[in-house]
Parts: sequence; structure tokens; C-alpha cells
Amino acid sequence: MTTSAKIGSLLLLVLLPAGLATGCAGSHTAKGAAIESPKASVAAGGASCRRGSIATPLGQPRAGGAIALAKIGTRNVALIADEDAHAIAALDLDTKKELPPTPLDGAPSQIMVTADGRVLVLLRDRARLQVLEAERADTPLAARCAIDVAPEPVGLAASPDDRTLFVSSGWGRSLAAFDAGKLAKQYEVPLAREPRAVVIADDGATAFVSHAVGSIISAVDLRKPSHDVRAVRVASRGDNFGSVKLQKKRFEQMREQLSLEQRAALAKQLAAQEHAGCQGFALAKSAAPGGRILAPQVFVDPGSAEVRTEGYGNGNAATETAAVAVLDEGTAEPFEASLTIQRDFTWRGEKSARDHREACLLPRAAATDARTRTLLVTCFGIDDVIAYDAGSASPAGSERRRWSVGPGPSGIAVDPEKPRAIVWSQFDRSVSILALTGPDASDEKTEASVRPPSVALAPAATTLPSDVALGRLVFHMGGDTRISKDGRACASCHPDGRDDAITWATPEGPRRSILLAGRVASQKAFAWNGSSKTLREHLGKTFDRLDGSGVRGLELDGLVAYLSTMRPPVDAPSPTSDPKVARGAKLFSSKEAECATCHSGPTFSDGVLHDVQSRAEGDRGAGFRTPSLHLIGGAGPYFHDGRYATLHDLLRDTDGKMGHTKQLSAADLDALEAYLRTL
Repeated sequence: MTTSAKIGSLLLLVLLPAGLATGCAGSHTAKGAAIESPKASVAAGGASCRRGSIATPLGQPRAGGAIALAKIGTRNVALIADEDAHAIAALDLDTKKELPPTPLDGAPSQIMVTADGRVLVLLRDRARLQVLEAERADTPLAARCAIDVAPEPVGLAASPDDRTLFVSSGWGRSLAAFDAGKLAKQYEVPLAREPRAVVIADDGATAFVSHAVGSIISAVDLRKPSHDVRAVRVASRGDNFGSVKLQKKRFEQMREQLSLEQRAALAKQLAAQEHAGCQGFALAKSAAPGGRILAPQVFVDPGSAEVRTEGYGNGNAATETAAVAVLDEGTAEPFEASLTIQRDFTWRGEKSARDHREACLLPRAAATDARTRTLLVTCFGIDDVIAYDAGSASPAGSERRRWSVGPGPSGIAVDPEKPRAIVWSQFDRSVSILALTGPDASDEKTEASVRPPSVALAPAATTLPSDVALGRLVFHMGGDTRISKDGRACASCHPDGRDDAITWATPEGPRRSILLAGRVASQKAFAWNGSSKTLREHLGKTFDRLDGSGVRGLELDGLVAYLSTMRPPVDAPSPTSDPKVARGAKLFSSKEAECATCHSGPTFSDGVLHDVQSRAEGDRGAGFRTPSLHLIGGAGPYFHDGRYATLHDLLRDTDGKMGHTKQLSAADLDALEAYLRTL
């Protein structure tokens, strides 16, 4: 579907009367009749979580996704995490008939069918794992129980012996293990920010967790009581990967012989040769060949922090490159070929731009097919599913074919009984069925993507207004020259409406991306220097810097509506619920620390420009608008140029420049940091 066609389909929704466009509150059956959400007790599981289910998983994926395949009675069924409808949708794969949905009391992120027939679903906005069972194929699933998990659960997996369940939580920054039978928590491991998908090695020794930002995949050792976490670096160093790797090794060997200034200079030099990894939403295990972890992502060249550019990043080269990192399952070491950018992405006219606009810059889900030895990746923005050679050392350079599907393909599952893959497209609530063999799956790559058959699910109730739905489509639109020349989407720098943890070269100097979700509506000025007084003005400047022609009319109205209504990842807890946090709140407001002098009001910002002696080499000016502290605990790195990796570093190095912290004890600084994480 072309960009104009995608936009046009949602423009129709905008022009409909409000009642027709958005429906009523609550959940609906396929025919539109309202039904009550199933009630599930929040408990520790046990016997109440298992009464008997007629569902069995199709295959043994042992990993969650937005779509799961099951046999319910005699039917082969696709169970779908319908986030907008707060429901589990169901489709009979053989008759292509929609079955009654199961309403939920929250937004589902992932779903999985266990070996014993239970249906597990993560409720992202309720921080909950809910258990349901199938009693009949033609009725909604029956709720059994639910357990609380860390904030924003987004990834689900089971151990090879099906005895342990694993849940990764994005905002909670953790991986938790639960007894699969009783659902009792066994342990919880802290992770780096924004963890997403999780898969377990075939030998059960390692849990691999992708991260939306940060250029890493976490490898958690499940054999040790300490559950050590290794951050596997999955950034690219271009064609000179081996050379930079050797330089880095030598740097570590002689580290203690260098002064602090020499260390900083060398680290900066090495980092400048590295392309950051981003968009790590998906993971998949390769069954043929086995022993591989496949991680679709994007390599990003943000440009040099010392150079002021015309836009965001290096203007002489493509800013983002589609990639698939490959890790050895046993050693957790990445294949060097998969982290090497082997092509020259320097701009060479329209052909180069066109090719880049077809790239998968927003990978969101992945699955592997052992029969055809392919990795299947769904791509937001271009709304394609791309098949790569799963056996290649660099899958991104071994594309086999692609299919065009509905907007927002957030889930994919491979049918083990038939050569087909099932794709869920959230934005238009459609299910596409991809033939993995036969004439529609030819290995001959063509200019046009194959358009597979699809099933549109019946309209469901949703709290998403039509203008917001249109804005969401625009926000994720890749390859649109109105937004950017090089194929970037708004979601490229703000995955999930947050920040990419990257500091970009800009016309004003180095600038770190900022978190949007839950913040935009309260802002009175935009950009680090406060140069834009309205969101529309700021968007116009952003499109101009991206060398885009600009979005206007209903699309711009929708984008503003979407950005302004983005839900925050979590509701902030009470700052006085913990003695340590209460102590931090008191320090924050004290005259001695003076934090609240600038970080005041409901947004924790006075909106005024201040010179806090933070001007970097590439900065045009010295004044910066006081940033909001809302949700600061989930952001980072910190300062306008990202110079501080953690809040801990920031609080201990800014005394006298902004506020006063030198007089605080280590315990007081910890308390202040704990308070900031609740804002």
C-alpha cells in the first residue's frame, strides 16, 4: 500500500462522526455486542490458575508475541494481543472466520500458549500477567488468575523444560523468573533500560533480552545463583570493525597507565567510529541452522558531537542502516560480519534515497521458519514483512523476499503444520497470511512486494480517537519524504514515544533526544534552547532539519493529537511511600540543595534558559532550558549532550553549577536519586 493510500484510509475515519469513528467504551464481540471483561483474581496462582484447557500450542515457540497459534478443539486458531481494543482477538485460520474475542482490563503486549494449554497474556499498562484457559473454541477464554509483575511487562518466554516462565519489564528494567505451575516468583534480575523481547537458549543456560535502546543485548546466566548479566555490545564499527575491536582491546589493557584525560580522549575517539544500535524490539532463535540468536535492529550514525550540522546526524551519509545482529547461543558472542556495515551509504542521488526508504528501519517482531531457513521480520513504517536468510553470517545483506501487509505489523507467528506465517497489523486490525512456499514466495527478488491475502477483523470498541489513530500512523511512517530525506520516521528517534539514548549532531550543537510520552502536553516551550513556543512550530523545524518537505493539514493535526495524548509508561508512585524517597523529597525542596529553584511546578521546570556551565565544544550557545524531571528515572543519558550516563554521575558532578550537592552524604545522594526516580 502506498503512503498516500495508508493516509487516505485513516482520513476516512477522521471525517466520520465521532460515534462512528471511535465506538463506545468497553469491549465488544465480533458482532459488536458488549460483553463484560473477565474477572481474574490477583493472586499467587496455584490451583486457581489451572482448571483444564482444551488449547494446545501449535509448535513449541516457548516465546511470547503479539500473536500466538493454538489448536482449540478441532480449530487452528490465531490468538492476538489487540492492544487498542484491550482484548484477545481470535481467528480460525482455516475458515478465516473471526471468533468471539476475550475482553481484558488492560492493554495486552504479548501472549503465549503454554504446553499445558494455559493462555498467558501480559497487561502492559497494569503491570500484570494474566492466565486464561480455553473451554470451547466458540466462546471467549475463561480468566483464571493474575499476578503482579514489574512495571510495563513486554516480553514473555518459557524455559525448555516448561518449568519456568520469564517476564521482561520495560519500565521496570528487569527480568523476572516464575515457577510455571504455581506462578510464584523465584527471582528478579535488574537490567539496563528499555528491555523488550526475551528468548531462552535451548540448553536453558542463558536468557537473551533485547533492548530498544543502548546498543546491547543482555545475556543472563540462568545457571548461577547470582544470575550474572552480561551486556553484549551490538553496535557497528563500519568496515573497520576488526581494527576498532583491536584498538579497544589494547585500550583496556593499558587503561591503568593512562591519565583520566587520556582515557576520556581515547574513549571518545573510539566511540566516534561506532554506529549505535537501536530499535532492538525483537529477538528470534534460529532452528535451522541452530545455535543462533537473531536480533533485528538499526545501526545509527548520529554524527560528530564537535561538528554543527545542517540536520540531525551526518549529512553526508545515510543516518540509519537496517541490520540483523547474530549471536552464538553458546558463547553469546556476536558474529562480526553481522555488525559490519559493508556497503557505502553515501548519498548518490534519487536511487540511493529510494533504496534507503525501502529499508526496515523500525523492526518490531520476528520469527524463524526451519523449513525454508528464513528469518521473518515485521517492519513498521514501510509495513512490510521481510524474509532473510537465517543461515547467513549477515542476514541483513541476504534478503530473499518481502510481503506488503497492513499498517503497524506488530506480531508474526509461523504455522508448524502448514508453510505459512500469520501477521497481525495493529493499526488497521488486520491479519495477513503469508505463503512461505509456492509461487507467491519466489526467491527472485522483485521491485514490488507480494500482497498476501488478509482478513480484516470486525470493528471493535477503542479508546483511540480517529485523529490520534491517524497521528500514530504518521509518527511511524518510514520512507516518507515529507518527514525526512533518508527514510527516518518520528519513531526512529523516539521508539515507543521515548528517546533513543543517542546524542545527535545538530545545527545548535550536540543534542540528546528527549522522552515524549507523558510529557508533551505539559510543555510550554520546545527544544533544549526553548526556541519553539508551540509543538507545531517545533515539528516544522524538525521536518526542515530532516530535509523533509513537511506534514500539513489533517496529518499534522493528527500527529499533534497523538504526541499530546501519548500515555506515560507508568503512573508515578507517591513520593512519600518510602522513607528513603521521603528523605530525598525533603532534600530536593531544601534551601541547601536548591534543586526546586529551577525544577519547580507541575512539570518540575521553570521553562527558563540557564547557563549551568555545560557548554560543549560544538554548542552554539551556553543557555539551556530547564528540562522536565517527569519520568527522568527511565531516561538517560543526561544533560543536553548526554555526558552523564547515570543519575548517580550527574548528582555527584554538578555541585555549584546547578544546585548544591557537595555537602550531601552518600546516603543523602542515594535518597535524592531515589526521589527523582519517582517523579
